[in-house]
Amino acid sequence: MIMSLHNPLVRKRTLSNPTEPSKKQKNDSDDHLKFSEKVYSEYVTAALDAIEQVSSSTGATKSSSVLIQNETNQIDGLAAKINRPADHEESISISDFSIVLRVLIRNITRLDNKACQHLVSCIIAYRWLDVISTPITASKTTFLDLYSHFLSVLVASLPRYLNEVLGKLVNEFSSVAVTSETSTTTSNLHHTIIKDILKYVPTSVGSLPTALTKGFPHHLASSPAELTNYVANLLKMLEYCPELSSHIWQMIIESSIKLDVELQNELDDLDDEEIEDLINGEEEKEEERDTIGIASDEKDEDEEKEEDEENDEGASDDEEYLLDPVSSTSDIRKLSQKLDSIIEIILTTSDSEFRQNEISTKGLTIFNSLSKLFQTHILPTHFTKSTQFLLFHISQSKAELSDAFLVMLIDIAFKVDEMVEKRIKAMQYLSSYIARAKSLSRDQVVFVVSYLMEWLNRYVQERECEISDYEDNKTGSKSVGGMERFKLFYAAFQVLIYVFCFRHQMLLNSSGEWECEIDQFFQRVIVTKFNPLKYCDETVVFIFAKIATKMNVCYCYSIIEHNKRERMLSTRGKNNLPSAVYNFKSKQEFLDLEAYFPFDPIVLPNSKEIISANYIEWAEVNPTEDDNEDEESGSYEQDSDESITSEEDD
Repeated sequence: MIMSLHNPLVRKRTLSNPTEPSKKQKNDSDDHLKFSEKVYSEYVTAALDAIEQVSSSTGATKSSSVLIQNETNQIDGLAAKINRPADHEESISISDFSIVLRVLIRNITRLDNKACQHLVSCIIAYRWLDVISTPITASKTTFLDLYSHFLSVLVASLPRYLNEVLGKLVNEFSSVAVTSETSTTTSNLHHTIIKDILKYVPTSVGSLPTALTKGFPHHLASSPAELTNYVANLLKMLEYCPELSSHIWQMIIESSIKLDVELQNELDDLDDEEIEDLINGEEEKEEERDTIGIASDEKDEDEEKEEDEENDEGASDDEEYLLDPVSSTSDIRKLSQKLDSIIEIILTTSDSEFRQNEISTKGLTIFNSLSKLFQTHILPTHFTKSTQFLLFHISQSKAELSDAFLVMLIDIAFKVDEMVEKRIKAMQYLSSYIARAKSLSRDQVVFVVSYLMEWLNRYVQERECEISDYEDNKTGSKSVGGMERFKLFYAAFQVLIYVFCFRHQMLLNSSGEWECEIDQFFQRVIVTKFNPLKYCDETVVFIFAKIATKMNVCYCYSIIEHNKRERMLSTRGKNNLPSAVYNFKSKQEFLDLEAYFPFDPIVLPNSKEIISANYIEWAEVNPTEDDNEDEESGSYEQDSDESITSEEDD
């Protein structure tokens, strides 16, 4: 017997009186539910029986073909009801869908035929997230449990649906916020299903990397919430699927780096105050308005300005120019929100793994994964400003982790067979980390300083002879390579003076003497033929000179003034000067490279709040300035944290 799906209860008589609720009415309602379940169960079972019977027959008769076509139409009709939006009048109800799922779960292996493929695909594609958008009821809870169980059983019984199910679950990560609630949530159900699939089909773990990569939201096209939700769900997966650790961390770091680079490109032409105003806007309404466009009152003013511009210049390009700042502001805020959210959620979710007396296995895995990605992704990327703070913060949670990070940086920086650019980059990270990491011990700082001094001393002894006196180089015959040959030396020396600016108090021992006799070292090296004060970053050199003079370490101003006069003369007539004065033709490019301080203050507000506990601000170590002495010596008078960077230098 073939029953109509469109109204399977058409023969049921209504016995209740809506105006007089009674016990009988309640009983009728219960009877209705039981009857509904019976009808749907018989309907689905009958359709599956017929399809299975005809499919297994050896020869297809005309009548059997008609029968299977009828049953297929019934299955397709059910699929159509499931496929319709929830608010459609002919869509399947939650209670009826639950009945169908119960039947299909009991008959899961019977879905392994072509006639049922469309039905299964419609069930997989069902927008079950819409169910959670309204208040949870008992029937909805039952449905969510049945639906998640169906997906798990489907993959376990029919593995060919694995990729389709995983794709659905992973793609929905961006729409599901991870919560710590113990009650049933769609987030918990997503991960419950994946865990069940991994349990029933262990080899399915090999399909997850592809699904996760395809589902990862685009760093620009996605919203901050979508990207944050996806990353949060990836981190949750690490709790039960550590095999994916390397792949998941790589995806997260790659996305963070893309956002970081995009953000820096937007901020390049802005000063620090403008950046802070853009990212840390005080009024939320203004931020939202900038995100979606210009408010109507502002639009009128802008239109007047556009008309004036058109009258003056008559160029349509002016209109586009006027809109660019608004678009740029929106882009900057979106980029900063995304990157800030990713860094914040990583630091907050991983914090507990590093707060125990002993580092947990998971914590060690996180640190090792980030360390590897630092070497392969972060370090080679040009001028990231925020992503590296993940390792900056996590490495300070335990002394052994900061030791490991320092050893890694030193190993890269002083590895002879490593690329020069990568070695210099490692030195930049080393200097900024030693200067800014608050949790570093005195022994750690002194060790790095002594290591640098030993290397620089040996370098001077071995290679100073390569630098000829200016008078011997007037013809330029010995100028091959120039001073750029020694940029590793200058990079290492800049590490030392930068660290000294932040850590000079720590380098004094209890007797008031300088550790490693660093005062004598500076007095000796600054007057070598390398002339390091000339080729290091100007801002760092001036601040070092100020502190070194105040602390009676060495006097640098005479050398600085001499170098300044040489530069002035070289701009007037390079042809009349010895080649060694201007032989470093790429000096400005070299300075740009050397002026990179990876752990300069982070501009992302939420991440900054977390990192601040382990971060040294310049104001904390900046000595009291003597303005008269500064003016006489020609040094810069700067008070802000950014004074130790070269971002203000042109």
